[in-house]
Amino acid sequence: CTSLSIVASKSPTMTTNRRSRSRQSALKTAAASVLGIALYSIFSEESYLHNGRRFLTSELEHEMEVNPLSMPAQIAVADDAEATDFNAGENNMSYLTSSHSTLLPWAQNNLVDIHDGPAQTDATNMFWHIPKAGGTTAKQLYQCMGKTLTIRIGIDPRHGHDQTDEIVVFPPIAGKDWKTVNVDTTIRPGIVRAKKMGLVQSRTADLIFTMEPAFAGEKLFDPQNKGRIMALFRNPVDRLVSKFYYLQTATWERTYKPEWKDMTIVEWAELPSEDENFMVRKLSGKRFSEPVNEMDLILAKEFLRQRVVVGLMGEMTESFRRFNIAMNVDVQEERNRRCVEEYFGVKDADSGVKNSNKHPKVVEGSPEWRALAKKNHLDIILYSYAERLFEEQKQIIDSYTAQDSENKQQESVEERNEPQPIVEVIHRKL
Repeated sequence: CTSLSIVASKSPTMTTNRRSRSRQSALKTAAASVLGIALYSIFSEESYLHNGRRFLTSELEHEMEVNPLSMPAQIAVADDAEATDFNAGENNMSYLTSSHSTLLPWAQNNLVDIHDGPAQTDATNMFWHIPKAGGTTAKQLYQCMGKTLTIRIGIDPRHGHDQTDEIVVFPPIAGKDWKTVNVDTTIRPGIVRAKKMGLVQSRTADLIFTMEPAFAGEKLFDPQNKGRIMALFRNPVDRLVSKFYYLQTATWERTYKPEWKDMTIVEWAELPSEDENFMVRKLSGKRFSEPVNEMDLILAKEFLRQRVVVGLMGEMTESFRRFNIAMNVDVQEERNRRCVEEYFGVKDADSGVKNSNKHPKVVEGSPEWRALAKKNHLDIILYSYAERLFEEQKQIIDSYTAQDSENKQQESVEERNEPQPIVEVIHRKL
């Protein structure tokens, strides 16, 4: 009896450990599948470096290039991964086969699909701010429209809301009617705080800005409170050159680097940097100390393909037209129309005049360009893929308006078909 009671007391722990081992095994198998795809895409046919730009020409890459938005899924991941029972044994792979997705579970469950417009989903909008890629223009445009944004100014101690545990929406600048929230979603600690405060559930923000798309996507949203993510992309080498010159003179920035004035770009490129393959790193959720590889690149591509409204800094007018559609912003409304004209009128269209950082240009193929491209080859591949997605997504984003029209027509039909109230007529005998 004693031995039986001991076994019974240990049973829950043993079951938990067995589930943990089973889950780890399943995850390892999933990782191995992705790695297999990555290795196949790299080595199956031809992979080479040309002028610092790495091209993959495997069958998988070819399929992505031909039709990137309809490529069949290569991995299967369960929607309800956390709830899957692994008691059936180490070889139970229901976790991998209950649904088809090449996304990590949080991305699959917490963010809306690129094909679902604002009329179909009640999602909170999030903008991934890639440094020196047009994010400041996005902030200023939606401030002009009077939107509520989550940016760093929300926790400025001067406003007195940085220590409050409850959501506070307020105008941070006197005389301006745009608002912010007392959270900082641009960094990880701020995202954790925003989650505890229930930022997304409060429905107070029109647009969440972040520099941590994977961390924010996983922590802020859930299947009942989904997010829609959009981002502006810029050629990685051009972006880094802009940052190199910008931080030499930007005394107002916390990351001001006057010492860079005495360096060449080639010397600067040799330094350890958190910007190395920045986009792939951020989409994989990895920190600076963690290496990124081709597996991370493929997952990043799939994340863009299925979840991100892609914009290009070289196509600002068209990019923000799509962002406005995705956010259900009525650009025919007088104020919004004036803001769009102010930032993307004929004079400033796609030229970056309002927030431009004047600096010497780096020519593709030059020693400077090659030095930066060599350390950021994964980002260059991802950017090339983003350019293709930008072309492919036009039809999808434009379909959002058709979805909205269909929903309005359906609502109109339902209203007409509602049963009329029955009027009881009482005949009185005279």
